Amino acid sequence: MNIEKSNQSGFDSRAYRDALGCFGTGVCLVAADDKEGKPRAITVNSFSSVSLHPPIILWSIDSQSDRYNLFTESELFSVNVLPASDAEVSTHFARYVEAELKGDQLARDSNGVPVYTGALSQFVCRTSWRQKAGDHVVIFGDVIGFNSRDGDALGFFRGNYTSHSSPDLK
Repeated sequence: MNIEKSNQSGFDSRAYRDALGCFGTGVCLVAADDKEGKPRAITVNSFSSVSLHPPIILWSIDSQSDRYNLFTESELFSVNVLPASDAEVSTHFARYVEAELKGDQLARDSNGVPVYTGALSQFVCRTSWRQKAGDHVVIFGDVIGFNSRDGDALGFFRGNYTSHSSPDLK
């Protein structure tokens, strides 16, 4: 096996992305209000749990994103785990198009934070820390509320949507 060196000239970023794509991830919408109070969202697959006690999560955003300022300046946000049936929703909010949650997609928690109504789980967070990391900013959130329901999750693997089903462990 020939291991690619990431610190040499001629680094193959496409091969690197392909290697990263071997790790299946979940797909989420992160939502927050913009400066005018409109609920905006972005699709991410960088969501991860950091700590159970206290409950802390993280996600990251590309510094070139059209929604970068919104999310790096927001104090409150939600992370919404998408169900397997929501690939179209994921694609919509991944593109640099209208990113407003509207109508029956939108609810607000008791703190007024926008959440996606179709989510399998929702985590409402207060931003606790931001850390620049290469071409992204990692956003850490203290979880101040959450909920979940049954269902299969939308996943992403090798550049394609997949379904993450609950395994029947026996």
